[in-house]
Amino acid sequence: MKIPAMLPHTVELINRHDALTELCVRLQHADALALDIETINWWDRAAERVALVQLAFRENGQTHVAVIDTLTDIDLTPLRAPLELGLQPKAIHNASFDAIKLARHYQIATSPIYDTMLAARRSGEKRCSLKAQAEAHLGIQLDKTEQRSDWSRRPLSQEQLRYAALDAVCTLWLYEKQLSRGLRGDYELRARQEPPTDRLPFFAPNEVTAAAPSVIPPVVSPVMPPTARQEDALTASELDAAALALLGIVTELSGRYSPEQLAVSVGSERIGLAGWIIDRALGAEADLDETSAKQALASLCESGLVRISLSRRLEATDEGATRWRDTKRA
Repeated sequence: MKIPAMLPHTVELINRHDALTELCVRLQHADALALDIETINWWDRAAERVALVQLAFRENGQTHVAVIDTLTDIDLTPLRAPLELGLQPKAIHNASFDAIKLARHYQIATSPIYDTMLAARRSGEKRCSLKAQAEAHLGIQLDKTEQRSDWSRRPLSQEQLRYAALDAVCTLWLYEKQLSRGLRGDYELRARQEPPTDRLPFFAPNEVTAAAPSVIPPVVSPVMPPTARQEDALTASELDAAALALLGIVTELSGRYSPEQLAVSVGSERIGLAGWIIDRALGAEADLDETSAKQALASLCESGLVRISLSRRLEATDEGATRWRDTKRA
């Protein structure tokens, strides 16, 4: 993976409490900060875990990345000071995934948040995944080979560390680019108190790409991790459309994809029947990033519309297959 001259950075693996404590002191004085995470078993609420937390930050004009190994016994409590109390915005690409996972697993309410994906959407762009944004605005083509990595494996490979770090670096530099363009990416986190819905409406592409800021949740204090229904509920119109598209792919191509494969492939393999379904739901010019696909697939599993087979392949339940057939007839 070639890193442009504008993206030089150092990478440090943090797996000891003393190193984390020292890092948190540095973060409170950082000029800018970006956050990313890697998860395992994200489709199964009982088994889901955060495997890595990556923090890219500016210090004395230099870019550094701390990759925190959360599968060790390290206590993340020190992170609450820089992430909750620090005044500088924390740049996150698709905060509705990363920030909610940190709140759920560690009771950390990241604030204030600048969502680079939301800012791109608000500016009218249709290709808003980190891969598309990095290529368009940073001149870098992200190699997503490690997207399908086993993030539970230890020790982490150098390729995994480079991949994890570069996503955070790209988010940091994209945030600074967006600020210079006058874009607005403010995002607030709160535990939603909406009743569950028993239907998944199918939205037209123009409704998907014009998601209103009103669907973005604000923070409450004290912070409580979202409930199962609050975290994975299909509330934003773009996630409803994405979930239905993924339900269609799972139904029509039953047993073809593992959860990881489908989450990655929908962002890069818009071909054949799967590509047609995504285009139908989101519009041919829009993209579906990996984290949004994960959110939608987790929602489908939580709702009982999709299941994981013994061979770790995605299948539609009878209810899910019926829901998709009804959608096609509509």
